[in-house]
Amino acid sequence: MNGVKAVVFDFDMTLADSSYAIHKCTNLLANEFGLPEVSREKVLEGIGLTVDNSWRLYWGDYKDEWLEYYRNNFRGAEHSEIRLFNGTLTALKKLRAAGVRTGVASNRRFAFKAVSATGLAPYVDTVVGLEDITKAKPDPEALLTALGRLKAGASDSFYVGDTDIDMKTAAAASVRGIGAATGHFGKEELYSAGAWRVFTDIAELPHLIGIE
Repeated sequence: MNGVKAVVFDFDMTLADSSYAIHKCTNLLANEFGLPEVSREKVLEGIGLTVDNSWRLYWGDYKDEWLEYYRNNFRGAEHSEIRLFNGTLTALKKLRAAGVRTGVASNRRFAFKAVSATGLAPYVDTVVGLEDITKAKPDPEALLTALGRLKAGASDSFYVGDTDIDMKTAAAASVRGIGAATGHFGKEELYSAGAWRVFTDIAELPHLIGIE
C-alpha cells in the first residue's frame, strides 16, 4: 500500500444521491405547513448545510415543529429512497482491500441511520454525525473525530466531499480534500474551494490516491 491509512467521506451527494429523496420529502413538508415548494436545484444548494440552515435557505425561516414533523413522518421515506452512486461500493471495497480505513463525517444528525439504510454500514469503520460533535462543518471537529476513531493522522488521510464546505473542512483539519463533482458544485468550483483533486465518478477515487 502507498501509506494511505484512512479516507473519510461526506455522505449526501458524495457516496449517495439523496437529492431526489430530500426534494420529495421537503416538498411534502412544505405542503403540510403551507410553505412554497422548492425545486430540486434549490435542494441541491442546501445539501451539505445543517437542516436548519438549509430550510432558512429555502424558506427564510426554520421552526423546531417543522423538524419534529419531518422526522416523525418523512425521515423514513427519505432514507428508503436514497440511492448509492454506481461506483460507491466498488471504491469502498478497493480501499478496504488495500487496508485503508474508511469513515463518514456528515452534517446530518444521526447520520448512521442514513448510512445503514443504503447498506453501507459494513463498508465504513465509523460514522460521525451532528450528535457526536459540538460544531458542524466547516469546523473540522467531525473530520478530526472520525480520524481519531480510525487512528489516522492528517498527513496519511483524505477527506472526500461534494461541497465547498467539505473542502474548507479538509483544509481546517490540514487534510487533503478530494472533491466529488456529483452534487451542486462543479470541478472548477471545487478546485477553487481548495480541492487537491476532483472526480466526476467515485469509481475513480482509488486510482487518484494511488490504489489500483
